[in-house]
Amino acid sequence: MKNKRISSHSQRDILRVKLRTDEERRRRIFTAWSCLWKSVVLVVAGWGLWQGGREGWRCFVWENPHLLVEPPSVTTDGNLTRKNILEVAGIAEGRNILTVDLGKARAALESLPQVDRADVFRTFPNIVTINVFERQPVAWVLAKRGDHPMRSASSLLIDARGIILRGRSHDSDSDPLPVISGVETGDLVPGQRAGRGEIIAALELLRLNADATRFRIRSIDLAKPCRLVVSDQRRGKITFGMQRIEEQFGRLNQILDHIEASQRELRTVNLVPEQNVAVTFYEAESEVAADVPTPEPPPPARAMEAPTPKPGAKPPKLEVVARPQKAALPPPQKTPVVKAERAPETPRAKPQAKSPARQPAPAERLRKRFTLDE
Repeated sequence: MKNKRISSHSQRDILRVKLRTDEERRRRIFTAWSCLWKSVVLVVAGWGLWQGGREGWRCFVWENPHLLVEPPSVTTDGNLTRKNILEVAGIAEGRNILTVDLGKARAALESLPQVDRADVFRTFPNIVTINVFERQPVAWVLAKRGDHPMRSASSLLIDARGIILRGRSHDSDSDPLPVISGVETGDLVPGQRAGRGEIIAALELLRLNADATRFRIRSIDLAKPCRLVVSDQRRGKITFGMQRIEEQFGRLNQILDHIEASQRELRTVNLVPEQNVAVTFYEAESEVAADVPTPEPPPPARAMEAPTPKPGAKPPKLEVVARPQKAALPPPQKTPVVKAERAPETPRAKPQAKSPARQPAPAERLRKRFTLDE
């Protein structure tokens, strides 16, 4: 009986183990199939969403007519045209606004030598705005003094920060600008900064003279070493040194204040020495006129004196008349002498006896004599 009980318990344990194994196998198979099914569903759903999103993005974004760029708004304060700005920026009308690379367009515009700063921004749904701020030249740069900046092929322009500009990129408005001459222009590249000391000193002098009214710079000659020979609007020649330009400009203002009351015009000034500044002036017109001899006026006409009458005669009534100056007569012309034929003589008539003439009175003779003298 004891052996039978033991065998029954062992059989039950074996049955339980088999049951658990079958259940575990079925659970694993179900889990695998469920994972596979979920994966397939997720893949199909993802593919559908991707295709749907792609088609929706194409229809509602890339090909949306409301997002196509209208004619861009372009403003500039220089000579660049709208066509040139749009070509450099790479922005065209009818392009999708989301495809516009704002950073690339801004960098392309600012790479131009004459452009100081460029702003490119967009406003949804279809507006692109471009603002270009060009460099404003302050002077011409020439190699030879006396050359006309608009006619010289090597002429360049320079702005207040020393950036070199192409000479032909600006119109005739740049003609009245001051001229910096005596500079070797072979190594000056448009779009780059001029690093020479004399050019920087000349730009500093132009900056100080920007608001001046009594002294206007027309040209700066850099041919002499360490010297800036400036010509103003009144033909004056002012020499500046390379150092302490602001102090020298202050001394020039003191000189102008000193001579303003005398109405004298500067000819040359050497501002390099701090003391004993040499100044010369143009001669005033009144002084020049005083040196020129003036012709003496002709002597006044004298009245003729009446002759003294004889004793016992009545004084005649005389009229005093000023003798006018005789005008110069032209030299007499020689006329050819023509010999005429002699006419036949006619018998002369006998002269008749003359009646005795009346003798004029003394006063009448005196008046007749005075009239003959006149």
